[in-house]
Amino acid sequence: MNKLLFIVFAAFSAACSDTTPLPADPQATPETRALYRNLFRIADEGVMFGHQDDALYGHDWKYEEGRSDVRECCGDYPAVFGWELGGLETGADRSIDDVPFAEITRLLCAAYGRGAVNTVSWHPQNPESGASAWDGKTSTAVSSILPGGANHAQFRLWLDRLAGFFVGLKSADGTCAPVLFRPFHEHTGSGFWWGEAQCTPDEYKALWRFTVEYLRDVKGVHNLLYVYSPDLYRDAEHYTERYPGDEWVDVLGLDAYHRPQDWDFLSGGERMLSDLAAIGTRTR
Repeated sequence: MNKLLFIVFAAFSAACSDTTPLPADPQATPETRALYRNLFRIADEGVMFGHQDDALYGHDWKYEEGRSDVRECCGDYPAVFGWELGGLETGADRSIDDVPFAEITRLLCAAYGRGAVNTVSWHPQNPESGASAWDGKTSTAVSSILPGGANHAQFRLWLDRLAGFFVGLKSADGTCAPVLFRPFHEHTGSGFWWGEAQCTPDEYKALWRFTVEYLRDVKGVHNLLYVYSPDLYRDAEHYTERYPGDEWVDVLGLDAYHRPQDWDFLSGGERMLSDLAAIGTRTR
């Protein structure tokens, strides 16, 4: 996943107006609440640099203990580690990036132990076709996994497997490592089966809310902060068109590739980040 990912902590979506911000999960673990508070605290201090799969592979190496391209170039590990859980929903032991989930668990917890922030994306397969997340040929995949849909039981099983992974993220002292979870990301584009052309705004909101509610209230997963992370967007109205509500979101994010054929990276990125900061100040 060679991409530049923005997660703009200065523009928290679910920002409480008082000095003790609380996450969308009222039962969030103390460590998760501490992470949320700290993200607010450092928001005005600068940018946290992150790297996807930093501890797993790099330039001319793979699965070498302790290695990191960022560390070897800059002298330290990145502040943010990105991980991918696509494939977990099928019961596979490796992600779609061919990384064992056991290794992701171990290295994610090690990063947390060093004080890093962990963010997790998930590219689940198309529930109707069984093809990859990038199979967006139909417009009924999302509706099929909502309550009452033909694939709803299957989706609950997927979430059961996700829940098992998240509650298994045990640090050295036995606590669960907190995670920034970005489900159903880049939805302002149409590259995935949950994208803009593949479902309605109401269907997307229902999918998000069910996912949060099931993980949080049914499965008892309390170490997640939920990140709403669209792809490129035109304006604030486009960004928030499928926003599920402040009570379901902790962080406003943005996924953006450097695609010169589609947009100007510098001016477009500056516009979107500026808009995002303004949106963040208006929520809650």
